[in-house]
Amino acid sequence: MRTIVGANVGPQFRQAVDNATSPAKRVLIIDDEADICLLLSGLLRRLGYQPTCAHFIEEGRQCLDSQQFDAIFLDLNLPDGLGFDLLSFIKSGQKKAKIIMISAFDGQAERRRATEQGADYFIGKPFTRRSVETALQTVQV
Repeated sequence: MRTIVGANVGPQFRQAVDNATSPAKRVLIIDDEADICLLLSGLLRRLGYQPTCAHFIEEGRQCLDSQQFDAIFLDLNLPDGLGFDLLSFIKSGQKKAKIIMISAFDGQAERRRATEQGADYFIGKPFTRRSVETALQTVQV
């Protein structure tokens, strides 16, 4: 009798097998707060992603020039400018990447501008594990 692997297994097992066999999705975090980068990269690693951190817009540009990312968490206020200033650069060079803006400035004006300029999702700070998971699920990364 021959058994076909995966034929009679549930969707949770199939998803676990798919995640184990596919390469980890790359996520870039551009945020000047070391604690945020540490927290978010740890969470992303536990969820099976491969995070990279940058603390300045220019450092983010260098990362974006050197590799492709599946998702980018982009802080609104950075020491060398606004995350908004990086949106068009990301959209032109990282066509498949989903952009998740993160900011302590969580007003309607910031959310609207982020969406109008190409962000796929917006999370206010402080964020929770659930809000990060929801963002990733919503943008399908």
